[in-house]
Amino acid sequence: MESLPDYAKIRELRKKLNISQKELGQKLGIQQSTISRIENGTMDPPYSKFKAIYDYLENESIKRSQALITANDIMTRKIYHLTSESTVKDAIELMNKYKISQVPIMDQNGLNIGSITSKKIQKFIIDNPDILYMNVFDIKELPFPEVEKNWNVREISNLLINYPAVLVKDLGKYVGIITDSNFLKLTNQ
Repeated sequence: MESLPDYAKIRELRKKLNISQKELGQKLGIQQSTISRIENGTMDPPYSKFKAIYDYLENESIKRSQALITANDIMTRKIYHLTSESTVKDAIELMNKYKISQVPIMDQNGLNIGSITSKKIQKFIIDNPDILYMNVFDIKELPFPEVEKNWNVREISNLLINYPAVLVKDLGKYVGIITDSNFLKLTNQ
């Protein structure tokens, strides 16, 4: 069984989140007086009730902290890209050199016109090794979605469910890229 904090931690978390005992009770279906007694240590609640309160407060704390984190906070600022004239071999070399698995394809004006992923290359190269000399534009995938640098990470996370990367813009210019690995770094903070 996991160890839970003492009763005072419940009060500390609740106050830090600016949630009243009444609000907390309403969210969890627990009487306000019960929460008060738990926080004061005058009631020894069942483990399941204490855990439900603590888990709710911890999850709310995480949700609120993530709401404050934006694309600008987690993006990789260097964007490696290919052009529509690049070959699949160029893509492989770029991916290997910088240890990346997806690359946007930009036109001569710097517009996001497509993407290529290591998975897509792998799929094609098994069937046809001559693909190395093909143009990436011939096997390109959809362009990565674009977001502004002040977008919330929760919104970006939803995009990454369906896309391998998201490009970040500021004043119409690309300033970064976000992949799953950027989100994994959030757990180290």
